[in-house]
Amino acid sequence: MALLFDERDTTGAVVSRQALQSVVLAMEYFNSRSSSRKFQPVLLSETDPSSALRTAAERNVSAVVGGISVPSPSLLSEASNRFGITVISLAPGSFLAKGDDLVFRPRPDSGGRSLGSEAKKRGMTNYSAIVSGFESGYVQEFIRDFEAGAGAPPRRTMIFSGDLNKQIEDFGRVASGMDAMLLVLPDWLAAIALRELRLRTPGLPVYASNRAVSHRTPLLAGDTGEGLLTAAVLPREWFPGGSGFPGFVADTYGEHIPPITLSIGYDAIAMLDAVLDRAGTTDAGAVARAMAGLERVESSAGPASLDAGGDLPLPQGIFSLTKQGWIPVSGSSSPRFSSVTPGEIPR
Repeated sequence: MALLFDERDTTGAVVSRQALQSVVLAMEYFNSRSSSRKFQPVLLSETDPSSALRTAAERNVSAVVGGISVPSPSLLSEASNRFGITVISLAPGSFLAKGDDLVFRPRPDSGGRSLGSEAKKRGMTNYSAIVSGFESGYVQEFIRDFEAGAGAPPRRTMIFSGDLNKQIEDFGRVASGMDAMLLVLPDWLAAIALRELRLRTPGLPVYASNRAVSHRTPLLAGDTGEGLLTAAVLPREWFPGGSGFPGFVADTYGEHIPPITLSIGYDAIAMLDAVLDRAGTTDAGAVARAMAGLERVESSAGPASLDAGGDLPLPQGIFSLTKQGWIPVSGSSSPRFSSVTPGEIPR
């Protein structure tokens, strides 16, 4: 399995790297459970999707896993068809939602709609957004999703880049008169913005895209991080088999990668594992044909159906940042998945 990752990315590097680390760890986990099949990760040095998939075809890999910050992710669609290689993309967004390509996603939704609905439920009517100056496609889509869930657009939007000290001086103005703030920022910028907002507007609710989720967010935010809310897939019973995959990672690697992120890698490899069972071979062409016909996967949230485009839409839950990390505070409204309280989640 080839890994496509933009090594030049510096804005969301930790979040991006941990997402692909979770994929590699999931490969090891699935390897430990099978004597008949072994996943082997191969890093692609090319960051251009077309060049990367051409190299993958030349190296006879079975499939490619693309990171959350692959440059020009929309090019994956054309390249996947041209080279006949399955791509499991960790990037969300409608720009990848095409039914006639070989790109499939364990996380098609950004979480913005669920987070906006939660904010509306908590009484938010007016809010401002502080966003990254990078990944404009992701930022715009997350804002649209949040707006759809909240039922209202942001009153003001500030791009947080360049001279941060000068922009921080404007935080009070941007937050003035608002019911809440929305952060669409990578983890370290989200932590900086959160600290400054809490100093200037104590008590004001703050919501964040799940680009803010990494092991260092609670460390950077400190006590001011308490109560920051985000939306992400809520695994059922935390993972199949009790401690399951998170326990395997803790025992063999460490506990710093948040379970939210680990579940992304788990579901990506669960999709590939199911496809290999269906294909009966590691041949890339057979894998692509099997992926197009895959209907169900044993995901981190339990048995789940793929949609018409081959993506894995899973129910979202709301998570709150604490000193112990990201703790679920509410579950999905879907009757197939039960609500979860913090006390039920092993840390």
